[in-house]
Amino acid sequence: MITLTLAMLRSFVADRIAALLTLVAPIAFFSLIALFYRHLEATDGFRFEIAVVDDSGSSDARLFVQAMESCAMQRVHVSELRDGQMDNRGMLATVRIPDGFSRIDPHVLLEAASPLPGASDAALQLVNAANARAFAVNVPVLSVQITSLDGMLVRGSAAGIALIFIMFSSASIASRSLGDDALGLQDRLRSLGISAASSTAARIVAISVIAWCQLALTLAWAAAVFHLVPSSVFALACASGIAAVSSAAFFVALAGLCGSRARFLAIAPVITLVLSALSGSMIPRILLPKTIASVGGWLFPAWAIDACSAAIDGRFDVRSIGLLVAISVGSTVVALACARRSVR
Repeated sequence: MITLTLAMLRSFVADRIAALLTLVAPIAFFSLIALFYRHLEATDGFRFEIAVVDDSGSSDARLFVQAMESCAMQRVHVSELRDGQMDNRGMLATVRIPDGFSRIDPHVLLEAASPLPGASDAALQLVNAANARAFAVNVPVLSVQITSLDGMLVRGSAAGIALIFIMFSSASIASRSLGDDALGLQDRLRSLGISAASSTAARIVAISVIAWCQLALTLAWAAAVFHLVPSSVFALACASGIAAVSSAAFFVALAGLCGSRARFLAIAPVITLVLSALSGSMIPRILLPKTIASVGGWLFPAWAIDACSAAIDGRFDVRSIGLLVAISVGSTVVALACARRSVR
């Protein structure tokens, strides 16, 4: 028994890179989660991001905006969105100053996303404080119309959670393909006249179909049970389809770069968990530290989440879908190049 155990351990360390990645993986993922929790616990950690949109342009409105910015507290950050900067994703609340705003009869619209308890209250307190500071003499009663934009977290998690399992299943199938290749599958396919490039392309297509089914079923369940009915079915079909292809192509390319199943099995779970943690699949990006959220915004799962969320809202996110197309094409090229190299 001891001899067999030692033989298994020697087999484990035979691929030093795979062994090292296996041992370091928990440390890497723990570090990401620990940074997130430390960010929440810090006195200067999580901040409420509140946007101000001035549709009035009056002098009183400018005073009110300046007062809001000066009333911002340690955990409440205020930024003004001007024309051409109307993307308020990541904002917990948006204060909109309508046409006709004046100190005589001030009224504003408060659009509260409220993904966390207290977000609406914090925004309301800030608005009232700004009103008192801007018009200190004979302070008028400020009329605040609150609109709750419920479902931000649920909407993002519908695609996010599905993407976690899509990436794991893509990695699992790609790993199985490496095992089949090690047993001589590619040699048998070549004897039948099927090239390595054709085999690799078929794998990407097959994994894409499975991934799309996972995502489509999750979104269908979200629509039926949680009433997340997409406003644009076409946009959602495009977003979910290209998201599935990007995941499939990425992991097939990663498997080709790793070369061996042992190395891929060591690195794929780490890559999947890191992508999930940084992109907002596991933890919404709105809750992450700003630096980490910025990095996560450049990962393909984040683009898939943004594209699917936009489709549910009835928008076609050209940027996110374009980036998903780019990563799909790039990963496919890498996967095909690795396939050609393996037959030499």
